[in-house]
Amino acid sequence: MIDSFYEILNRLGYHHPFHPTEVHMPIGLVAGALIFALVALIFRSEKLMATPRYCVILAFIWVFPTMILGVMDWQHFYEGAWILPIKAKLITAPILAVLLGLAIFLGRKYGSTSMKVLPVYFLCLCAVVVLGYFGGQLTYAGRTISGPKAYMGGQKIFSAHCTTCHPSGGNTLAPDKPILHSPLLKNQEFFNMWLRHPASPMPAFPPAKISDAQARDLYDYIQNVLMKK
Repeated sequence: MIDSFYEILNRLGYHHPFHPTEVHMPIGLVAGALIFALVALIFRSEKLMATPRYCVILAFIWVFPTMILGVMDWQHFYEGAWILPIKAKLITAPILAVLLGLAIFLGRKYGSTSMKVLPVYFLCLCAVVVLGYFGGQLTYAGRTISGPKAYMGGQKIFSAHCTTCHPSGGNTLAPDKPILHSPLLKNQEFFNMWLRHPASPMPAFPPAKISDAQARDLYDYIQNVLMKK
């Protein structure tokens, strides 16, 4: 089901995670709710007093498809790997949803600019900052090292499937067991066996995910680019 969704996107020319296209909506709406509430309170603007409530309602609605798409991206692009940024986002996102629901309830009961609601807006903002920070960790901490064009195929495979858990050839799950200089890299046969049947918690990559030809490209990239960085 999930793979079919991404196959459709690939056919349309879209090859990236879909979750990042949606995160800006709840983030911007949460920040807007707090800003509008403060401005309405400071300047006693009746015209702006309802705006924070509408921002929070829309953020609450949008946060659910955003979370669903995040889980789908995690399963498809990161193979369900339990790395720290993923764990933090899986914990923080439901907290944000609860806080948004609480803000809607309190805003309806006491008013969207009440001092009983403003702290909840602030906590919502803190939650989206945490989500944004760990989202940035996923995006930037695992940047793939570029190599010559001859190894571009392997670089693309590494970027799509490996770089999150193995940035620059390291290992975020087991720092004492980096890819670099691993005995599993001594030849292509050992590497393929490890790729197909890895030790937990690394997910397996069957030929349907990474073909034998792609595995050769990946091995060449690791040996000739990462190992010589």
